[in-house]
Amino acid sequence: MGDGSPTRRGFLAAAGTTLLAGCGSLDQLDGGDPETVYAHELPQAAEDGEAEPILVEDVPADIERTALDDRRGRVTELLDTLPMAFGPADVPNGHVRERLVGASEDATKYVDDARTAKTRLSALQSLREARCEARYAAAGWAFVADDLTAEEVQADHEAAVDEAESLESEHEYAGTDPVDAALVHARIERNLRLVLDDEPPSIYARKSPLLTVAEWGEHAESARARVDDSEYLYDRFTSSLPDDAGTVEETLDAAAESVAADLRERRDELPPEPTEDDYDLVDRLRYRLRDEAEESPERVTEAQGPASAVLAATEGLVEVGAFGRFQERVDDGETFGAEETADVHEGRNEALDAIRTALSESPRPALARPVLADAAMTVAWADESLGRFSGEVGLRRLDDPMQKYTTATLRARSVPDAVEQVVDALGG
Repeated sequence: MGDGSPTRRGFLAAAGTTLLAGCGSLDQLDGGDPETVYAHELPQAAEDGEAEPILVEDVPADIERTALDDRRGRVTELLDTLPMAFGPADVPNGHVRERLVGASEDATKYVDDARTAKTRLSALQSLREARCEARYAAAGWAFVADDLTAEEVQADHEAAVDEAESLESEHEYAGTDPVDAALVHARIERNLRLVLDDEPPSIYARKSPLLTVAEWGEHAESARARVDDSEYLYDRFTSSLPDDAGTVEETLDAAAESVAADLRERRDELPPEPTEDDYDLVDRLRYRLRDEAEESPERVTEAQGPASAVLAATEGLVEVGAFGRFQERVDDGETFGAEETADVHEGRNEALDAIRTALSESPRPALARPVLADAAMTVAWADESLGRFSGEVGLRRLDDPMQKYTTATLRARSVPDAVEQVVDALGG
């Protein structure tokens, strides 16, 4: 379930099985170092299997509590259509019944996440996820109780898509400060594109008409929620502008193209792609960081719009800087791995310190925040992987979290320079 956005729960569902604990015998089979450490000596940052990032995204728009209350009310409205408990008499198929119950429980969890969110944007995002899960359960139950059909729910989705098309075609890049404008308009661009480019739910193999309706319900709610959020953010941002505020579209376009040209030049200076078949930690970092730097110009030119292109340009400069820092550390003989638990603690602390420092040292912290929030999530994923270990842990098993901590550090330390260059390109 979910609306296709990259959530922490989705990441863990896909990757969590590769991070299981113990497995000293696997280290031997992989030819890894047989030395081990004890799991309880590793950083214990995650509680109940989930770690919270120290920094999350935000936008320079005043999100009202009433907007959050309205979205929370929508979740309640959907969940109130469900019976007090799903029993075999209501939904005989145990698997189907479990899916509906699970969706309603997830909706409640996302509402709880919204209550403790670090920013109101994060709360808005959590409530969007809650709406999708609640609609999944409500649509599935409506199939049972009210003979709801997939065609009826598809009509809801089509209406949201039509509105997204209208919003995108009429989108004006109003603003006075190009940085603030880029951050808000990029969020709107992304939301609308996700609605317009989204594939239908993967129901081709479904044998359950009930789950087909449930998935279309979730799909429709996701589209409607993203359209609602886009309209709201646009209205809140533009209402804060002076009456004579113009458009910053040309400024955003020019800045993005300027940085993209620089990124293309830097790409030409990258060392050749490695050809050796070694797969130690240094090699994995080299492949990943180089690939990110190499692909950065295309991410600017292929962005959803001028605002997203500015954010992609910032991230591209960060990727190029991170690869350069990596090369310098490799030249100094660093191997990035953990030989003892102290190395893991040091790697984590280094990443967290780099994120905090980058935010404070960036000339426009708001522009630094999206990239740093991504780095903070990378640290949180590493924390969660460590939290899944138990007993004795082979040192090679620590390569994955060490890779994440190192990547977050390298990227964070490259943020201030990247932000400065983009701000200069914006005329700031």
